[in-house]
Amino acid sequence: MMVEDSKQQPVAGRAMSRGHRLLRRQSVAQAAVFLSIVTLLSKFIGFARDAIVAHNWGATGITDAFLIGMMVPSVLLTIVSTGLSTLIVPWYIAHRKNDAARAHELVNQVTFVWGMAFLAMSVIVLACAPQLVHLFAPSFTGFRYDLAVKVTRLLVPMGFFNVMTGLVTGLSQAEGQFLIPLLSNVFGNVLLVGCLLFFSSPLGIQSYSLGLTIMSVVGFAPILWFLLSRRGFFHHLDMRHVDWSAIGAFAALLVPLVISGGGGSLNTIVDRWFASHLAQGSVSALDYSNRLWNLPLALAATPIVTAVFPWFSSMAVDGTSLATFEDRIRKTVALMVYIMVPCIAGLFVLAEPIVRLLFQRGAFDAAATRLTAACVQMYCLGLLGLALFPVLHRVFYSFKDTRTPLIVGVAMIAINAVTDWLFGMWFGAPGIALSTTAAVTVGTVMDALLVRRFFRGEVRTTRRYPLVSEAIRTLVAVIPVVGVALLARSWIGAAQGFSGVALRLVLVCGVAAVCYMVCSAVLRIDGWRVLLGRIRRRIPLVPLGSAGN
Repeated sequence: MMVEDSKQQPVAGRAMSRGHRLLRRQSVAQAAVFLSIVTLLSKFIGFARDAIVAHNWGATGITDAFLIGMMVPSVLLTIVSTGLSTLIVPWYIAHRKNDAARAHELVNQVTFVWGMAFLAMSVIVLACAPQLVHLFAPSFTGFRYDLAVKVTRLLVPMGFFNVMTGLVTGLSQAEGQFLIPLLSNVFGNVLLVGCLLFFSSPLGIQSYSLGLTIMSVVGFAPILWFLLSRRGFFHHLDMRHVDWSAIGAFAALLVPLVISGGGGSLNTIVDRWFASHLAQGSVSALDYSNRLWNLPLALAATPIVTAVFPWFSSMAVDGTSLATFEDRIRKTVALMVYIMVPCIAGLFVLAEPIVRLLFQRGAFDAAATRLTAACVQMYCLGLLGLALFPVLHRVFYSFKDTRTPLIVGVAMIAINAVTDWLFGMWFGAPGIALSTTAAVTVGTVMDALLVRRFFRGEVRTTRRYPLVSEAIRTLVAVIPVVGVALLARSWIGAAQGFSGVALRLVLVCGVAAVCYMVCSAVLRIDGWRVLLGRIRRRIPLVPLGSAGN
């Protein structure tokens, strides 16, 4: 018995050691899997939140006013967080390679100086809330205007904490820690749902404001604790010896990055500005549809992009051969296409029953379902571009090129504004969604053409990865998926009750998935072989190279 115990103790010790290492740092493969799993959990909680909001307030003038009020602080302040979390990764990695202690010191200074700047911006937003609401929704008057102003002021703290969370999240990812930011977000979503459940009666829709503020604090605090206690950041700050030249250089890189990387947020401002001039409920329909089409994006595309970006940056800094770098990018894109295309096809065909399942209850009626489903379908047309766009953008950032993404981002904003006016006037809220598709598609094509210049001088000893043929075979394999969804759409629509619709949707998705896998095997699609190989070897999915990489 003692011999058995002595054998078990080293095994248990090794297991605990592996678990401890896993909590401290994750590889690219582990990060991609954790991101997918935790994001799935977070999305389910998020849909519970949206279902409560839809039940209580539907797609009405109240939700329109709340969304405009939420947009002002979240977009104006959070637009910077995307640029911060993107820039801090290659910037910190490059400095760490030369001098780790100096890199920590510079991060401390950048965090303090920019934190003070964002605090000042928050005060300005708080003071100018009425003017900002009028700017972003000039058609709002009376109750809708008053509610939007109140929500704006209540959510200013959320905007500030979201900016700081973007900074510390980028540092955490550069240090190989992806799990803590994810779990913080999940826990924050749980608290948000709790606020909606317990405080919606006494506070009304302001219970949403309370929950969002709590969620932003919960999202920031654990990441800050990790960097303080486990990585030694923010322990010392000597303002007498601030390297203003380094902070200025950081700002010079950040400004174009905010404009280009924040293009999505700026497009949201433009979309909601035009939508506020349409019928009541248009802003809400766009927001609900945004939640839905973001699901495959968050589960498949974002985890891969988030996990590989620090690695892309390291490859650029370490001088990895251009041929190897290009093939890794091509494999990432091919895998993204393989995963996203069937999701897009199924979501487009089954948009209405899915919206009905998730939202149609209480104040959210059949008319709101039809409007939201139409918006989802228009967004779906650009979903592949939305998945590939950040991959290509991060190649530019890895090479410290922020000028090209800036040009592309400005072009996308201009295209989105023009098409918002045209399509919104012709098609209403679905036209606003279609304009986003047009802008993203053009931006992705521009990125794909411009990124090739980094690899023109490469010396190849192997054949370039066949991205085009992989994409064509994927499109052929998805044809049965579309057929199954079209045949089953009326059958799903005839179902009654939540459980009936849910069961039929699950069955149809299962049959479509089997058809896709069979076609993938017959056509020998590389994405299918990668997934199958990882499953057989019980190795987490990694989009690039071998598991060891």
